[in-house]
Amino acid sequence: MEDVSALPECQLLQVPKAGNALKECEDAGLFWFGDARSDDHGRTVLPLYAAVSDGASESLLAGAWAERLVADTVESMSFGRDWWEDVDAFVVDLIGRSGPRWQAYLDWYQAKRDANGRPITWYEQPGLEKGAFATVLGAEIRATVPDNGRTNWSWHAFALGDSCLFHLRNGVVRRAFPFEHVEDFGITPRLLGSRNHDTALVAERLQLAHGALAPGDEVLLASDALAAWLLSPHHGHKTPGTLLATLAEVGDEPFTEWVEDQRGRGLMRNDDVTLIRIKVRTEA
Repeated sequence: MEDVSALPECQLLQVPKAGNALKECEDAGLFWFGDARSDDHGRTVLPLYAAVSDGASESLLAGAWAERLVADTVESMSFGRDWWEDVDAFVVDLIGRSGPRWQAYLDWYQAKRDANGRPITWYEQPGLEKGAFATVLGAEIRATVPDNGRTNWSWHAFALGDSCLFHLRNGVVRRAFPFEHVEDFGITPRLLGSRNHDTALVAERLQLAHGALAPGDEVLLASDALAAWLLSPHHGHKTPGTLLATLAEVGDEPFTEWVEDQRGRGLMRNDDVTLIRIKVRTEA
């Protein structure tokens, strides 16, 4: 099995709504490198899995559901190998993981509330019965090494809702998925509910996309407020992706300050912000 050199750089950045603590953020993000393996053609494959979920604040325990979804999405993508070739099976696996685990979480949550002398109230019960809701965006960044030893890079993604993936080259957005225009964002995005077990309906609503990557390219996974900013007209910023890359490289605090500045200037909606930035490094 050939070695895969120059693994991608990965960062996860989050900023809660203004006035909230980070622990109150109802977004979730996760990335994980899978194990190197051989594909059916004997080529070395190294996958990187990433997911972003935006919990719907109108639902109870939305942040916890978003955390559950990103973990199960990454796990289901890694289990499914070429998961995009059989979306129905992928969705069955994802919901088969998230459903029982969510019920176990609810049992723990209610027991904890009881133990702390704060049992579930009568007005919270309908929310628990209705379930939690969130968008979900998952992506696999794949390095494939054929016989010539030169690494080929690609991405495959699915989306349900308005969290978006951006493929950037030299800071310029080459592809935006699932939305391409800021006008595409609405007030009622499609959501995955914790009590939705209709796998056929979920698979039908899932959108898929893929593309090829070159060394130096970046892939961004962003929740809706930041995604809408990337697709909006910018004053003096010809390459907004370059600005985000610079902010991400200097760390959490400058990124948080920038998000707060954009909110204060009315250029970004006051909502939880999650960004996963993945950069394909140039091979040594």
